[in-house]
Amino acid sequence: MTPKTRAVLATAVEANSRVNDVLCAHLTPEMMRARTPGGGMTVAQHLAHMAGVTQEWLSLLDEGAASPLPILYEGTLWDTFTAQEDPARAAEVLREVWAAAFETAANAGGTGKLSHPSPAQFLLHMLTHDAHHRGQVLLALKVNGFPLPDEEALWGPLRGE
Repeated sequence: MTPKTRAVLATAVEANSRVNDVLCAHLTPEMMRARTPGGGMTVAQHLAHMAGVTQEWLSLLDEGAASPLPILYEGTLWDTFTAQEDPARAAEVLREVWAAAFETAANAGGTGKLSHPSPAQFLLHMLTHDAHHRGQVLLALKVNGFPLPDEEALWGPLRGE
């Protein structure tokens, strides 16, 4: 990874982590049980899935990098699973997973078993994955009558604020 690519991705990953922090700080345990329409995942499951899938892909880049990281669920990420409902813990785990993903990708000598053409593209995939699930979380909150986080606080980090 070139120094310029590393710097750009470091900024993007940090902004993503700050957005996740703002979202998690807004959540209450009751909000963590809000479900997306049509019997979808709960907010807690979305957050657990965000961390878990990033860890799963990270293990394909470097098997040892993901194994010591904490998880937010019991069971499998692909079926019905139980997710912990502490928003502060979700924020901590997401930040820890993202720190490991960035450091591992930034220092990788190759792509390991990833299907991505580069470690940088792995990070871009995971950033997009987080954004998708944050949208699902906001939908779950909205349709279940919960207030949404302050829009400026939520999106400010992505604008460099």
